Amino acid sequence: MIFSLCAIASALYGTAAYRVEQTRMQPTFAISCHQDQCVPRTGSFSALR
Repeated sequence: MIFSLCAIASALYGTAAYRVEQTRMQPTFAISCHQDQCVPRTGSFSALR
């Protein structure tokens, strides 16, 4: 029981760390386009103005 909980927690932590690294490795001014809408993904609030 404890081993399975540790394995699940480690898997969740690993996937979260992987996604953070993938997001961090993207260019600063990456643009995400879905159908006809393109949105800049800079991650700063000043970019939304």
